[in-house]
Amino acid sequence: MGIVERREREKEALRARIVEAARDLLSEEGLDALSMRAIAERIEYSPATIYLYFRDKEELTSEVIREGFRRMHAVMMEELAALPETASGAEQYGATGRAYARFAVENTAFFRVMFELPSAARVNCPRRAQGPEETSFDRVVLSVEKGLQDGSIQGRNAQHIALIGWGLVHGLTSLYLSGHLVDDAPDQASFMRLVDEAIGKLGVGLRNGSTSPGN
Repeated sequence: MGIVERREREKEALRARIVEAARDLLSEEGLDALSMRAIAERIEYSPATIYLYFRDKEELTSEVIREGFRRMHAVMMEELAALPETASGAEQYGATGRAYARFAVENTAFFRVMFELPSAARVNCPRRAQGPEETSFDRVVLSVEKGLQDGSIQGRNAQHIALIGWGLVHGLTSLYLSGHLVDDAPDQASFMRLVDEAIGKLGVGLRNGSTSPGN
């Protein structure tokens, strides 16, 4: 490995440490606690070093959120890759829901920042922004569109159907992470079974075309 390549890897590694430290601080103490000095203390570097990578707190926060969505998308692609090539659109749709829940319980700090931080919705990560990069929500919509084409999902509006599934899985996930499902889902395995059950019941409704008008 050459000197230039090693330095680039070291820079990327430090950048990742900064993002992860910011993620933890945001998740544990909220937006008001985030500062370049607080991040510097966590990673044992000077505040000036943080400014070499991020212009200000807002840019750093946005990067934490974007990194969370990138990781979620990677988990989603893993779940989809595990399906057989003959999987229907409905099966792919279910896999995206399982991926969402799995990501949340395995990356809770990221999940809390992505969806509980007041500024998170302005980052525009769940939906397609300008540019060619596919988002996790794009992938959910594509699975619904496939289901509409192969007949495994009934309806008209792929985006609305995708939103219904997102709301269902997000609601269960938020309840689980906040401790409200301790009796019905005391651990991750039982929670994932509950998610599978919910996705299955939603799938029955979608196959029967029993979603609300316009969906």
